[in-house]
Amino acid sequence: MPHQLRSLISTLIILFVFWLIWSRLHIVIFVQMPWWGLLLLAVGIYLVIDYGVDKLFGRR
Repeated sequence: MPHQLRSLISTLIILFVFWLIWSRLHIVIFVQMPWWGLLLLAVGIYLVIDYGVDKLFGRR
């Protein structure tokens, strides 16, 4: 599978997951976290999802 197609699939999956979270979010929770902590968390979630998509659709 081409790299661009895998990137597109992982981006669509991430957008779908964030949409599901956003559509069911009714309570706002404030957590004292610095901006760089939130950035690291977002990058970590992206890497985990990207790794999962690569294992699922990648070469075996």
